[in-house]
Amino acid sequence: MVALKLDSARTFADHDRLRSRSHSIETNNQLMLSEFNEHSLEEQRAVSLPYRFDIKFLLPVTFLPELLRHFASSHSILQYSGHRVFTHQNTYFDTPDWDLYSQHHNGKLNRFKYRHRRYLETKLEFLEIKVKTNKRRTRKQRIPWRCNQPIEVPDVDFKLVPKLYVNYRRITLWDQETDERLTLDFDILFQRIDAETKVGVPNVLIAECKRADLVKPSRFAQQLKAKKYYPRSISKYCVGVCLTDDSSLKCNRFKGLISELNKY
Repeated sequence: MVALKLDSARTFADHDRLRSRSHSIETNNQLMLSEFNEHSLEEQRAVSLPYRFDIKFLLPVTFLPELLRHFASSHSILQYSGHRVFTHQNTYFDTPDWDLYSQHHNGKLNRFKYRHRRYLETKLEFLEIKVKTNKRRTRKQRIPWRCNQPIEVPDVDFKLVPKLYVNYRRITLWDQETDERLTLDFDILFQRIDAETKVGVPNVLIAECKRADLVKPSRFAQQLKAKKYYPRSISKYCVGVCLTDDSSLKCNRFKGLISELNKY
């Protein structure tokens, strides 16, 4: 078992500097966001999806207004303390030699990710352990963690160190008919822990359906298929590692994805 700890003052300050301005797509869609019925954090927690199927889509951020218009009547939006768009501050851990990234790059099944996630508006913090299984399911464990205090990570016997900041804005919609949760992530920013340069993908929207099963049809996936957008594999962590890399790591597996990101 290994213990993790972060310098919380430095980590939070780094994330604040990383996100120094708002995205125009957000300011231009405030009225549309206000038209959704709301659901609370407590209601959303009541429908837990710790072991689920994830379906991801890579979209131009300019497609966001059309999505919001289409789903305003069928989905509710997460609201907390007056906020309907939330900042996610993620700090990813890896081995000193980037072994977890390399396992993903090399196509290893049953792979793990470890991150500290802070929800800026709610001030909630968690250690999140994500496992992608060879059955296409995602299993996520969340442990409350004030990151200035050490926390022991179960079933880990190798060294983990903070490697990458990933910071984005998120809208969360909920289809209460199917219990499908939809996240819309945009204004995504990356920075290596010990580097000054930040890299962003301001023209990209990453949409994700989170479902307990694949039995009921997804209205969201059907709508995107009609617009000729199809599911694809996307890891924000791997994208961030590649975009901030100095050619010291292999990125061949993700070159097609990076090329697609650059088209937007």
